[in-house]
Amino acid sequence: MPNKSESSSPLPVDDAHARVDQIADAALRLFARYGYKRSSMDDIAKEAGLAKATLYLHFKGKDDVFRAMLDLLGRRVEARCREVVAAQGPFPERLAALLQAHHGQAYASFGTGEHLVELKAVMNTIATRQLQAFERIFTTFARDLLLQAEQRGEIALSRLSASAEDWVASLLFAAAGAKLGTAPGAEDYARRLEAIASVFAAALAP
Repeated sequence: MPNKSESSSPLPVDDAHARVDQIADAALRLFARYGYKRSSMDDIAKEAGLAKATLYLHFKGKDDVFRAMLDLLGRRVEARCREVVAAQGPFPERLAALLQAHHGQAYASFGTGEHLVELKAVMNTIATRQLQAFERIFTTFARDLLLQAEQRGEIALSRLSASAEDWVASLLFAAAGAKLGTAPGAEDYARRLEAIASVFAAALAP
């Protein structure tokens, strides 16, 4: 009987990039379920529906799989953020959608948040480049969204006492802070992000 990931991910065996993504996607599910330390290369291979030897054709070890997992998540988040910025709608709604596309989607990808502290520590230890790239996705699209909204007359950046970059950085801190305390569920976190968007958007109202 084929593994469930084989049936849900019919990827061409001769496509190295697709195979790497297949493994990274399996690792994301596994790390969300059990955390980093409790997930072995054997476990990842089983989750991906592959032989363990196949993993080592593409990765030296679990650290490399973890970095590939973050790269995959980053590409998914970037694609969704791009859709949000390209969409129409009031600035507060689009800002809330951008926060959800980036922070909310990433948070939901890691399940209930039970292993988020451990995974964040691993990111800071072995995947700082990927983590920085992930944050740049948000800062880039948030800046684009600000410029669009100002051109449309929806907001007045002149109302800021600091720079637009500082505003975006504060937004990042607020989104991170919304995870503190007892880990919220994905829906609760989404509501917190919506409230943050409302406050930050109101500060720029013309």
